[in-house]
Amino acid sequence: MQAWVTPAFVAAIISLLITAVGWQVSYRNALGIEKERRREKVRDFQIALRAEIRSELHHLQEVNFDANLKIIQERYAASKTYSVFVPNLGRHAVFESLVKDIPVLPETVIDPLILYTRQRQILDNFATDMRSERFSKIAQDRQLEMYHDYINATEYLRLLATKAVAAIDAAMANGEN
Repeated sequence: MQAWVTPAFVAAIISLLITAVGWQVSYRNALGIEKERRREKVRDFQIALRAEIRSELHHLQEVNFDANLKIIQERYAASKTYSVFVPNLGRHAVFESLVKDIPVLPETVIDPLILYTRQRQILDNFATDMRSERFSKIAQDRQLEMYHDYINATEYLRLLATKAVAAIDAAMANGEN
């Protein structure tokens, strides 16, 4: 029975064990490095998205929608040919470039982010409709109603932007990445 346990056999077993341990250590190191890269990627995405939303939120918080609506109402009352002009929202460049990677974000961030982005798309489409020739041809009272709806949608966008930024801040503070 002792004949098959030769020094070469023992050396082979030890070599096999060392190789297996080496593979395991390498795998764990690679897994740790990959986990750290993912964490950094998610953090970078959250920082970029938060910056883009905060930029828009800053603008939205500066606008006094009630005063703006009053001015527009006065212009409609003063001129029978007046038609309000609303600009398109700026490009959402960061979101557009990261949209395919949204699933890597924490679950607590995805929902508020998508709600905000969807409202933003609705608002941008609304602005496009209000800049069309069809809009300028409808009755002024209907134009004013639509502009009021546009302002309400913009105020809702401001609320959703605030919630999206808060969700990102909370996720980053909790280390969710």
